[in-house]
Amino acid sequence: MTRGRQVEASDATIGQIVLRDVHVRYGTAGERAGSAPSAAADAALDAAADPDAPEALAGVSLAINAGEHVCILGANGSGKSTLVQLINGLICASEGSVEVFGLNAGDPASAAAIRRRAAMVFQHPEDQMVTSIVADDVAFGPENLGVPSAQIAARVDAALTAVDMSEHAQADPADLSGGQQQRVAIAGALAMEPEVLLLDEPAAMLDDAGRRAIRDIVRRLNARGITIVHVTHFMDDALAAGRVIVLEQGRIALDGTPAEVFQHRETVHRLGLELPFAEELAWTLERNLPALGPLPRETDAATLAQELAERIGSHAVSLPGKPAGSHVPDRTAPSAQAPAIVFRDVSFSYVDERSARKRHLLRRGLGRRGRAGAPLAVEGLAFDVPRGSLTALVGCTGAGKSTTVELACALKLPRTGSVELMGIATDDLSRRRELRAQVGYVSQLPDRQLFAETVFDDIAFGPRNLGLTEKEVRGRVEEALALVGLSATPEMLRRSPFALSGGQQRSVALAGVLALRTPILILDEPMAGLDPQGRSRMHALIRRLRADGVTILMVTHSMDDVAELADRVIVLARGRVAALGSPRDVFCPPHSPAPGLPAALAFARRLGQAGAPLPHEPLTRSQLVAEIGGLVRPHTAEASSAEEVSHGAAR
Repeated sequence: MTRGRQVEASDATIGQIVLRDVHVRYGTAGERAGSAPSAAADAALDAAADPDAPEALAGVSLAINAGEHVCILGANGSGKSTLVQLINGLICASEGSVEVFGLNAGDPASAAAIRRRAAMVFQHPEDQMVTSIVADDVAFGPENLGVPSAQIAARVDAALTAVDMSEHAQADPADLSGGQQQRVAIAGALAMEPEVLLLDEPAAMLDDAGRRAIRDIVRRLNARGITIVHVTHFMDDALAAGRVIVLEQGRIALDGTPAEVFQHRETVHRLGLELPFAEELAWTLERNLPALGPLPRETDAATLAQELAERIGSHAVSLPGKPAGSHVPDRTAPSAQAPAIVFRDVSFSYVDERSARKRHLLRRGLGRRGRAGAPLAVEGLAFDVPRGSLTALVGCTGAGKSTTVELACALKLPRTGSVELMGIATDDLSRRRELRAQVGYVSQLPDRQLFAETVFDDIAFGPRNLGLTEKEVRGRVEEALALVGLSATPEMLRRSPFALSGGQQRSVALAGVLALRTPILILDEPMAGLDPQGRSRMHALIRRLRADGVTILMVTHSMDDVAELADRVIVLARGRVAALGSPRDVFCPPHSPAPGLPAALAFARRLGQAGAPLPHEPLTRSQLVAEIGGLVRPHTAEASSAEEVSHGAAR
């Protein structure tokens, strides 16, 4: 393992940011130096007073120099968020010291001075929203710094332009999607023109285009000399950095350049992480197709595709009966029966939602835009979700996905049109109790669904409301925890949910919904903020639920998740349905309406452009490896049969 620029506690090395033998245990000596980022964080600090609880950081020493671009990786609960909050003076070390700009981050006065020069973007963007107008929110930081008004206006315009949110300058942040709120939070940090920018999963709620935009913004800021400390689960973010630090249970496991860190493949996987797509693919192909020889590492997908195309050309064989461009069959569709969810010409406006009286009048038949010309978040939505299917809802940030799922589970009522769940109209108040028993909903920020003093009581809340006995309730709680990969130990059951890591909080919130055993499950970005192991567990859970006959409507920005899991895909664009069909129907047209492509399909098309078209268009990584293997292995009847089995397993 590389040790990079770590420092010993006695090292006199001075950087812009220096940590020496830092330990943090929440609720003990590690108290807040300033305002915690959220009420949930406050509760976590107050509730996790167990002295036997594992340390969030356990003896971390490192130095970050001015102008560095550092990515922090690690599994959920490894201490990444704690590290960046220490740097910004939001929490204090239990032991050791933290210095930023030569100031003691543990001293309240110094912490305030640090935050004037170091801006932070949190995991949950609404924690940073302080006004009811986007432009005012972005201006809040510069105003507190005493920046002249004319300069503030210029900074706000530039920051909103940088994150593609200029057209929402006068919007209410509360009306924006989670991804749009994240862009506003980043704009607020940019407007402060900081010397250090601390990013805690800033792209977790963004689509592919949004993540690329944030990556480009980070690159430009770093080129201007701004120090970047970026917590992320996206490996492409790490490739763009000059330095990568990997945490394991509060300790530094790896520290070096991306090339130095990712050469430790086994260690990276053991820590619950993954290699960047091109490196992982190269390793898999080398292992499964030794005829190709060693493939280049530390490269991007385009370079690997060019190299691979040349090698395939020297090994390619004819595959009879598989003409280029033919398709791998889609999954078997669920049996035909009445749909679980039906949208009929549904429209919704947040402006109307803010006035119950106005909404009532509008539902009595006022015109399409209402008397105030309210803009529509979604318009004319018409689709159904078959029973027992997994339907993915995708679209660019702000397309209306979260609004649609909130309409689907009756948290919002349509302005026009109707929504039905298992044949029950969501606006039929006489059947509201019956309706609630049909659908479970896990929001973009499931930890915000937590409220009880213990994990047990939080998960038990729903089953108790169903009138179950305490024995039945306990059985539901234990079953739900097992489904999400947590052990129902006495210690876990009595812990505060706010004292858990972010990944554990997400799991407990999901368990609380699963304990209801509803026939419909609606998941809004279920993989957001999860490490690779967490995403793998979530995939397995979703597959199991679908196999058990649960109808799932899933919002996601990950086209790879869609390719791996979905039976059907609905693409939203500006609040309207832009496409509907199987993953292959949506992704494979030359000009797909989807907001991105699965990585395997994008790579296969790069191969084709480099002169090595594949017989089929793969949507998943396993399909991609099988297709490449079909070109380089001798094509026998036995090999052909193996390939077909591989395709079936990949689906």
